[in-house]
Amino acid sequence: MPQNRNNPPIGRMTWGRAIPVLGVCLIFDFLRFIFEWFIFFGPALAAAACTAGVNNAVGTTLADTAGKLIAAGCAATAGTAGFFGAGPLEVFGMVMAMAIGLLGWGVVTLVLAITNPRIWKSGTWGWVWSIFGLGISEVPFLGTIPMLTITHVRLYAGQIRKDKAALKQYQQEQGRVTAAVRAAQKQKSLDQMLVQAAQEEEEIPEEVRRAA
Repeated sequence: MPQNRNNPPIGRMTWGRAIPVLGVCLIFDFLRFIFEWFIFFGPALAAAACTAGVNNAVGTTLADTAGKLIAAGCAATAGTAGFFGAGPLEVFGMVMAMAIGLLGWGVVTLVLAITNPRIWKSGTWGWVWSIFGLGISEVPFLGTIPMLTITHVRLYAGQIRKDKAALKQYQQEQGRVTAAVRAAQKQKSLDQMLVQAAQEEEEIPEEVRRAA
């Protein structure tokens, strides 16, 4: 159903309303970045987890001596395993990155379809940008580019720009309508005054007008 011009544009988008969705985009982009480079982050995360586990397992007295030595050895072992196991780590990272990417696009698209479906109507390139961004996200190593966030920043920018233009057009139309109504009311008042004056003139007796 077309929007009534007498009603203001509803659901006007602002950057404040877009921040929650863009925050979700950033989280998925960050997770995908971690898994894209899991070949480097994997051994470091394993070493950090091993160090934390050793420090929690030993007492405070041992943590300063033997605990640190065990943690250092564990970190070195994790680093060595990561170096020789680069292939499996890379495959695991790529698979997880693709899965996280698909999950992120699916979640954000579902949220927008429910809460803000107008975002894809802001321009002819809305769906094109979404498909292009999804494609880039699923390419190994190119997936480190935060395309989920970049794409939706562009979509929100287009929607906000379109909503501002619609609001400005509505305000201009309302101004013209108000001016026309005021002019009509003024003309109506003038016509009423003329009619009243004519009626008063007709009520004056002919003899009085001749005498005057």
